[in-house]
Amino acid sequence: MNPNLLRPFGVISPLMALCIASAAWAQTVESARIHAVRPDEISWVELRKTPALFRAVIHGAQEKAGPFTFRVRAAAGHRLLPHTHPDDRTITVLAGTYWSAVGDTWDDSQLVAYPQGSFYVVPAGVPHYSAVLEGETIFQESGIGPSRNDMVVKP
Repeated sequence: MNPNLLRPFGVISPLMALCIASAAWAQTVESARIHAVRPDEISWVELRKTPALFRAVIHGAQEKAGPFTFRVRAAAGHRLLPHTHPDDRTITVLAGTYWSAVGDTWDDSQLVAYPQGSFYVVPAGVPHYSAVLEGETIFQESGIGPSRNDMVVKP
């Protein structure tokens, strides 16, 4: 057989493979959905009046499998006693200053200030606590569910 007769197939086969791959990629891109929340779409739910505490679910749900993100808006005086989570948590301070410390017993002297723009990670299972000492603070917290807050109780 003349090898020149097969030459067109050597060009056509890779082109066909490229077309098929491009079509598959296009379907993946078209079926993907971007989850976006604009500031005016955030729905705050009041959890407590004094000191004021609000929460807004941004993405997913802490109780369900998969990634989740929520925001907390808290007034001065808010304290979250020592607790742990079964997953790593990432915290970004969006407004104000958030105070946090590692440990299973509350100790004001251990609190570290995280001003607006700060980011930190609390590893899974690490006892920690937090507070808002002045003004209003908004922070965003993310993790992988299913998750929960396990309060540390000392006798």
